[in-house]
Amino acid sequence: MENNKKYSPSRKQIAEYWKDKYISKDFKIIDFYEEGAEPVITDLGEPECWACAMFNHRIYDNPNYDRLINTNNYMRIWNFPEVRYLQKAHIKSKMLGGENIPSNYFLLCKECHQESPDFADNRYFYAYIRYVRKNAYKISERRNKKMMQAIYEMAYQMNKNILTVDKGFEKIPLVSKKMGLHITSFSLYTYAAAVVDSMDELNLKQLSKEDYNKMKSEFSKYDIYVDF
Repeated sequence: MENNKKYSPSRKQIAEYWKDKYISKDFKIIDFYEEGAEPVITDLGEPECWACAMFNHRIYDNPNYDRLINTNNYMRIWNFPEVRYLQKAHIKSKMLGGENIPSNYFLLCKECHQESPDFADNRYFYAYIRYVRKNAYKISERRNKKMMQAIYEMAYQMNKNILTVDKGFEKIPLVSKKMGLHITSFSLYTYAAAVVDSMDELNLKQLSKEDYNKMKSEFSKYDIYVDF
């Protein structure tokens, strides 16, 4: 596929390029398996983030999934709408001379895309991919903490009761129309605002001493200083 400065290849084209390739233990791309190497794509029939393995189970609800999965056209599932959460991440950015060709893209979730290194030496990108795969649980915990910290920070500023955060999560679908995209995805604090918007107003006078101490403890857990 020729380099096109304006248009990027489809997810299907990217996956087709990488489907038989491996990342070696010294962070190089190879066309064959060797000891310690990892396949770029772990399951061609279940599109997931190539770093953290985030997977959208709604792909099974697509009426064309069962029709295609056991045929020669199964790679078409990579262009399903349910796979759009996987962003086309440049291995080498345009600023560093990267091209719009399948070999210069990985399919990553928003979080892995944002964290992945933009560096002239591609080995750092592949090293990041392997690190995330081996430390997925720890990285998930770190990201969850970052999300909760953003929610608590926003709740404090908006005078919302963090003890009602579950209510905020439950009602996200009801406030989705209020959420705007940053380029192609929701920012961290947009998501936080959506959760906080449905939480109860904070009224310190109505809080029991037990709830007051619990709330202060929750803020402290996420390294947030509160003055009340």
